This record gives sequence, structure tokens and C-alpha cells, in this order.
Amino acid sequence: MSASEEFKREYRDTIGLFTTGVTVVLAVQDGEVRGMTANAVTSLSLEPTLLLFCPAKTASMAELCEVGRPFTVNILGSDQEATSNHYAGADMAPSHDVVDWDEAGGVPRIEGCLAALACRIWKIYDGGDHWVVVGEVAALYRDPDAGEPLLFYSGAYRSLAD
Repeated sequence: MSASEEFKREYRDTIGLFTTGVTVVLAVQDGEVRGMTANAVTSLSLEPTLLLFCPAKTASMAELCEVGRPFTVNILGSDQEATSNHYAGADMAPSHDVVDWDEAGGVPRIEGCLAALACRIWKIYDGGDHWVVVGEVAALYRDPDAGEPLLFYSGAYRSLAD
């Protein structure tokens, strides 16, 4: 049964009340860094250490989803709205703040992110109009001076309040 457009809009507005952090998922294709903003990211398992993200099947990032491909999940800080907006568009080209994460095998990482997780795609599942991509975590980065996270709530960026 297909949902009506009205129901889909109501669903998006309702699930949008679930506050999420904002991340950028980066991968390399033919030597070029590609990325997408994602808030459908979650921890999945400690043994093995797994997380998941969910790109739309129509997203350019979906073309990069194959078992074994390395990728990073970069957790953005409250000062990184521009980075989030850059990767939320159709252009997946890297912004100026991508660096090689040498300690994790040279995978790309967003400079100034609060934290990053280097992963390899472990499994991919059908999730309706999205893929559920499960990654096995291989390396971790945490900014020792991490500030506040960039949050998304009800269709807008937010920040923590005291």
C-alpha cells in the first residue's frame, strides 16, 4: 500500500520532532572524495562494533555503497552548518575542510568535526526507498577540545541550551 502525499508529509513532520545530531558521511570513488549529510545514523552493536546510516536509493551516495568500501561518519559541531549544507546538496564534491585521516589508513575526515568513525561497509539491507548500510567501525577520532554538537529538529538546525 502506497502512502498518500499528505501522509508522507505528516510522517516527515512527526519524525522531525525526534532531535538528531548532524553528520557527514564521506567515501572515496576513483580517487575523489564524495560526501552526504546524514542524520539517519545510529550505533548498532558493540560486538562487532557496528553503526548504520541510511542513504536514499536515489542519492548519489547510494552508488558508492558496496560491501568492503571504506567510509567515515563525521559528527559535526555547532559551528559547522555551512559544511552540513554543502553536503546536503546534489554536489557531493568535498568542501575545503576535508583532510586525510592518516591514523585510520588515509580515509577522509572533516577537519574540525567533534568526532569521526572510520568504517568499512559490512552489509547492506533494503529499507524501502532507502538502503540500510551497516558499517564495521575500525578507528575512532575525538576532538580533545570538542565543542557543542550541531543538532537538527523540526526541519531546522538547533543548538544545546544551558
